[in-house]
Amino acid sequence: MKAPISSTRCPLCEASAFKTINETDLICSECSFVVTGPEKIADERVKDHSQSSPVSDTTIGEWQDNVDVRDSSDGVLVEMIATAEEFVRTLGGDTDDCINTAEILAEAWQSQYFQGRSVSVGIASVIYATFRRQKSPRPLGIVAETCKISDQQLRTGYRALRTDYNVHSEITPTASYLPFLRSQLGLDEAAEQRAKELLSAGAGVTGSPTSIASACIYLAAKEQGQSVTLAETGAACGISKETVWKKTQEITN
Repeated sequence: MKAPISSTRCPLCEASAFKTINETDLICSECSFVVTGPEKIADERVKDHSQSSPVSDTTIGEWQDNVDVRDSSDGVLVEMIATAEEFVRTLGGDTDDCINTAEILAEAWQSQYFQGRSVSVGIASVIYATFRRQKSPRPLGIVAETCKISDQQLRTGYRALRTDYNVHSEITPTASYLPFLRSQLGLDEAAEQRAKELLSAGAGVTGSPTSIASACIYLAAKEQGQSVTLAETGAACGISKETVWKKTQEITN
């Protein structure tokens, strides 16, 4: 939802300090909410630059150092890419994940996805979408926590990114969460393989893929005598230990 421009206050945090981008848009200096001006003025120079700015085949950091920042709008995009790279690395992503995130960010920025939306929510939504498209998803709660936003903010931002800006992803298989959870819990490949077997055996169990995956990896670790608690498993998945325990009961029954 795009917010009308306010002469004095940000509609999200009510701060009064803004920075102008794209000549008619403002970005709040306090919360990074992008406020849409009364009329968008086309700037083909900026548009062409957004389309042609190269993404390095090595690291986003090198691309950021070399890109020609022509105005404040491009500067904001470069800052967003740098922030996103830090989050992607924190979430265990590699260089390909960083590059794909940068590409989607640039496309979303050019498509005005960020107008009327907090930059932090937009970045988190793009990162969440990138990992899903790479078939190495990260739990929604973990992405939200890493990017310092709420789960609901991420759900809303991702939904808009997926439906309004043609960023689609296939249904994410529950098993695709297991490699990340195994890594977070410091388990071996045998635990992941056993978790996959438990997942197949409990095919009738319903619920969120992340909660089911967490229960399977917890049960697999316990079978192998590895020291993993419900709380640690829940934290690795961004859910409560009670949720993990309930799913383990459904699977074992």
